[in-house]
Amino acid sequence: MSPPRKPTRRRTASRPRARTARASTASRRRTKAPARPAAARPPAGAGLAPGMQPVNTYLAVANVTATMDFLERAFGFTRGVVLADGGGPPRYAEMRHGASAIMLVPRGDAAAPSSGAAALYTYVDDVDRAVARAREAGAAAGESEDRPWGDRTAAVTDPDGYRWMLATFRKLAPFQAEGERRQGTERRTGRDRRQK
Repeated sequence: MSPPRKPTRRRTASRPRARTARASTASRRRTKAPARPAAARPPAGAGLAPGMQPVNTYLAVANVTATMDFLERAFGFTRGVVLADGGGPPRYAEMRHGASAIMLVPRGDAAAPSSGAAALYTYVDDVDRAVARAREAGAAAGESEDRPWGDRTAAVTDPDGYRWMLATFRKLAPFQAEGERRQGTERRTGRDRRQK
C-alpha cells in the first residue's frame, strides 16, 4: 500500500503571489546589465605597436600597387605606410579602414616575415613565450627574430594549416606613411617635422 498523498493547495487567480527572496533575486538577474566600458588600449610596452590592432590581416598579393588601388576604390580604404624597394614597386603597404589595418606584401617575397604568404599578424606580450606555448599546443613554429621595422616576429602554423605571424613591438622604426610624407608629419608620433 502506498503512503497517503498530501492534499495540494490550489491558488486562485484573485490571490497575488507573495514575493519571496528567491523570486526577487530572479527578477534582479533579468534586469539589463549596465553597458560595459569600451576596451582600453593595452598599456605601453604590452607588445602592441602604436596604431595597430592586436590581430591584423596580412595578405600576400600579386601586385601591391594594384591591390592598394582596388581597396581604395572598392571599399574606401586609405593608404598608410607604403615602403618601396629602392624606388621600385612597394614591398609593403598598410591599408587602413577606421582603426583596422590590412598589411600587403608581394606573394612569394622571401624577405617578408611570412615569406610572402597570407597570415594573421598578431601582437602578443612576449613573442618568444607565445611561440613556446604554440609549439606545446602542437603548432609548427619558426624561430623568433628582430625585424628592421621594430617588431620581433615568428611564424606559426596552426594544426588547420593557418599561418599566424606572432609579433611583439620593440621600438619605433624611422619610416613614414606616404600621405604623412606629403603632410610633413612623422609616422606614429604625429609630430610635424617641418616645425623646429
